[in-house]
Amino acid sequence: MADPSDGEDRGRSGFLLGLRDSIGVPVVGPIAALTGYGVMAREAGLDLLLTLVSVATIWAMPVLMAFAELTASGGSPILVLVTLLAIGFRNLPMSLSAIPMIRRKPGFRWNQILLAQLLSPMSWVQITVFGRQLEPAKRLPYYVGFSLVVLAAGLFGAWIGFTLTLGLPPAVGLSLLLLTPLFVTLMMATSPKLSSRLALVFGGIGVPVCMQWHSELGLIIGGFVFGTLGFLAARMRDRLGGSGT
Repeated sequence: MADPSDGEDRGRSGFLLGLRDSIGVPVVGPIAALTGYGVMAREAGLDLLLTLVSVATIWAMPVLMAFAELTASGGSPILVLVTLLAIGFRNLPMSLSAIPMIRRKPGFRWNQILLAQLLSPMSWVQITVFGRQLEPAKRLPYYVGFSLVVLAAGLFGAWIGFTLTLGLPPAVGLSLLLLTPLFVTLMMATSPKLSSRLALVFGGIGVPVCMQWHSELGLIIGGFVFGTLGFLAARMRDRLGGSGT
């Protein structure tokens, strides 16, 4: 019979490991990007409380930017909701690929909605690329510990942008929004998995072409198609005698 304390120790060590891995470089991207959002929210006329609540409840940069823009333009609540849902749909493939990595039992559980809410590009890369090196019992607490720190960093960045950048030109503050995708790109580029690196290369070529075809669906379709091509190319190389997938 398994000792329950052994599972608790593994969960605690996984959580602490997630906290440790999040401190440092992984929090720079969200702090910088959400500083840009804080500037954007202030310029759009949001108050500080609504800015922080929007970060905690939406937690997706494209959707947050649309929320600030639609609020500033005086859009109706129904229009804002429908638009945000449409934009947020692009995060669905990311959630579907990450949740199987961390769930402990097959089938749907209500807590998976909260786990998906914590998901960000930072935590997605961390759990799908580096989380595979952890034993399954540690993955969920690792993901929770890592994601909570990243979310806290985002809230801190939004507060900085809203309250401490009044003297900066808006363009300087908004330019910080680019640091999160840049950081995720660098993490994928330095991944030990060949499939991740090839998916980045293929996606970098194919996604811009798809977005020329359709500005919204192009990102989803291009990311899925060219990311899959990168994965298949890595598997093919592995079968031919390569390594590193």
